[in-house]
Amino acid sequence: MTAPIDEHPHPGVECVLRDLHIPSSNHYRWRRVEKRPCERRRPDVELAERIKEIHTDSAGSTARRACMPC
Repeated sequence: MTAPIDEHPHPGVECVLRDLHIPSSNHYRWRRVEKRPCERRRPDVELAERIKEIHTDSAGSTARRACMPC
């Protein structure tokens, strides 16, 4: 989620955040959460990783069989 800010061509994150009217504390909190999700979000993160894995293994198919056992 923070990749567009991290890849901005100007040096330093603060100037980008200031241009986007985003408090720097929000940015650093998002970065922390991306690296270490809280206990409440861990199952969601694990499920999202599993869904991406299934999607990749099925060559991008969204068929029911690829996601759920019969």
